[in-house]
Amino acid sequence: MADGAYRWQGNAPALDAARVEAIHDGWDDAQAHLFAEPARAHAVSQIDRALAAVRSGDFGQASERLSAARDALMGLDPARLEPRRGLAGLFDSRSKRLKAFREAWWVTAGDITDLVADLRERLNGSTKRPGALEAVWADARDAFIELDAHLLAAARRVTGQPVGDEPHPYEDRRRTLETCRGAVLGALPVLRVAQGADTRADEALKACAEAAEMWRDDWKAALGLSGKRPRKVKPDRNRLIEARDALVAQLDRALAAVAPASARRAELNQRLTRLRESV
Repeated sequence: MADGAYRWQGNAPALDAARVEAIHDGWDDAQAHLFAEPARAHAVSQIDRALAAVRSGDFGQASERLSAARDALMGLDPARLEPRRGLAGLFDSRSKRLKAFREAWWVTAGDITDLVADLRERLNGSTKRPGALEAVWADARDAFIELDAHLLAAARRVTGQPVGDEPHPYEDRRRTLETCRGAVLGALPVLRVAQGADTRADEALKACAEAAEMWRDDWKAALGLSGKRPRKVKPDRNRLIEARDALVAQLDRALAAVAPASARRAELNQRLTRLRESV
């Protein structure tokens, strides 16, 4: 893109002529091999920031928690409230079965409550994520523009100078700077994609958190645990199964949404890693 096609196609703002002129006037032939080093180092740091931003808040832990919650829910089988068959049933009272089932529910309900808290914390961070990525994108764009200004100023300075047997000392430096500029330019669309990469997964996680709270409250009432003291109840087995299966279905939808979001994150990370390695 040495011809500036990316600029006249509208993909970058016009350079500040005064800035280019200032860089041009500050040229030092003796430092040509280190020309624009602060601008290059700053541009590289923006790629590092982009990598850190894309990697933050990955779905690995969320996926594990969702799977664990699903397994725990499936372990809460309302059939355990029914009398056992055979001789064992003769020594199996309804109150004992209910007490044991309530104790198992309390454990799982605690895990579900923790899951909801984790999901809501993640969702709270997700609302800030687009703005954070936008800030990184803006800084990376500015770093690109600054490199571009240096390259243009250097081109004006070097053009027309006498050509000897050896290439100008700036030539190697120019290739280094152009590679860096290309890497920063390549990071910009990755950051744009990253801003919306988690949208569907976050929507599924939000619905999952709401469904988990509904399940917890529904089972708590059905098991007679809503008041200060446990009540004598005969839980409706079908109601319990229906509420549990509704949450399991929501967990499955969340897991299905997280999988492609994780894959997108991995792809964006790979693209930025390759760009970083190029500089």
